[in-house]
Amino acid sequence: MGKPRNYVQTGEHGKPMSEKESRHGFPAGLTPREKEVLALIATGMTNAEIAEQLFISPHTVKNHVTNIYKKIKVEDRTQIALWAIAAGLVGDIPD
Repeated sequence: MGKPRNYVQTGEHGKPMSEKESRHGFPAGLTPREKEVLALIATGMTNAEIAEQLFISPHTVKNHVTNIYKKIKVEDRTQIALWAIAAGLVGDIPD
């Protein structure tokens, strides 16, 4: 038998995704929980509301938000929401 094949996960336009991007299957290396927090931010929820929704502490939400800022390289919640929409992680802005 030959060598086992190594399959490369591809992203947009068939370009190979980096290890960081493909680790969890989400863009920018976001964890599943960070993706949840990001989606809730995009709906306009506050950290306290997100904490209640996800049954975690507000401090944990703040840590996730900080990680999201770093990973997607944005500086405020509005940019997070716009990034989430552009990445297809949440629906379009309603008319």
